[in-house]
Amino acid sequence: MATKAPAKKVRVTAKQIAAHRESSRSKSNKDHSPNWEGSENWSLEEFNRQFYSTMNYFRMEADSKSYKLIVLRWLNETNAPKEQVLAFKKIKDHRVNSTMAGVANSLMRGMPAVREGWNGGANSVEWLKKAVASALDAGREDIGEEEAKKKEEKSDFPQMTIQDRLREAAIRMTEEIEDALEQFAVDHNAFDPKQFKILNLLKGKGAKAAHARIIRDFYNRNYEELSEALEGKDDQLKEGYAHISKANLKKITSFYGEIVSACDMLMAEAKVNRAPRAKKPTDKAKVVSKLKFLKQDEATKQVSINPVDIIGSKELWVFNIKTRKLGRYVAADFQELGVKGTTITGFDEAKSVQKTLRKPAEQLKEFKAAGKVALRKFLDDIKAVDIKLNGRINDDVLLLKTG
Repeated sequence: MATKAPAKKVRVTAKQIAAHRESSRSKSNKDHSPNWEGSENWSLEEFNRQFYSTMNYFRMEADSKSYKLIVLRWLNETNAPKEQVLAFKKIKDHRVNSTMAGVANSLMRGMPAVREGWNGGANSVEWLKKAVASALDAGREDIGEEEAKKKEEKSDFPQMTIQDRLREAAIRMTEEIEDALEQFAVDHNAFDPKQFKILNLLKGKGAKAAHARIIRDFYNRNYEELSEALEGKDDQLKEGYAHISKANLKKITSFYGEIVSACDMLMAEAKVNRAPRAKKPTDKAKVVSKLKFLKQDEATKQVSINPVDIIGSKELWVFNIKTRKLGRYVAADFQELGVKGTTITGFDEAKSVQKTLRKPAEQLKEFKAAGKVALRKFLDDIKAVDIKLNGRINDDVLLLKTG
């Protein structure tokens, strides 16, 4: 029986392997985004369909991190100023959205800057230049942050600040807002700002006053610019937004206004709901530190109480050894007695009176022995004229009792 000859080994050269690798690499790097070759001969319907297809491709298929790289490539191909290219490299990736990347890529793949009858004759190149300028303007602080980030990376223990965390959280909360703005960029006429409830959206994302303040800063500048453009008094702005109809300009201005208003409401609500700061307990000893009074009197054998007891009391009995007058301070309705400097505060001027004692030593002895019920009529039983107290305490006054 005949035997099958062994298969002949095929020798693969290093050159063939290199060629295979290059072929595989070129296939993987192939641009699969919509092609615009021959678009000058397309109908308006074909042109419009291709544009929406491109926008959807970059929104759904492309990697968001590649958006900035695509626009950067377009800047280099159009010989943009070197300073602008360097600055654009330093801004954060989120400054560049899918619409900017889609337009830049389309222009590089053959889309004409202007198509008669499409989007009101808008110039896509001019639009992209303004979008780049706006991204650079919004990202001016990113350059400083980038330098700080580099220093942080060099550190053994890099840490994010609270402000950085707030900013990142605020950016994540604006994803739906950015999607809505892309919808407007794709089709001005189909955009309906009433479909978006910005306040409910931000509340649903858990936005607090700190986030709202950052989000407001993101969009307020554009809102102010659109509002000025809508007024039509600034010729530059009028020319810059000439590609957008008055009705569509009103819609997008209203949308930005809703964002700003929602942020203002969140900040206002936070102020209303903010718990009042807990009042620091008063140091009573410090309050009465300037009060001058007589600590003790040998003639009447009386000793003053601690003046701290006056604060918060409803009544205070005092005796002036010089004038021989016994007085009773009574707190005013809904108030308590207090001390300010050398004066008693919070007393009822009509009820707070004093009377002269004929035999101070004996009468004060009775006063000390009297209970609460007896004290109520103690002054009434003294046959002397009522004299109103003025609140002032001095070195001749004994502080007898509080109640």
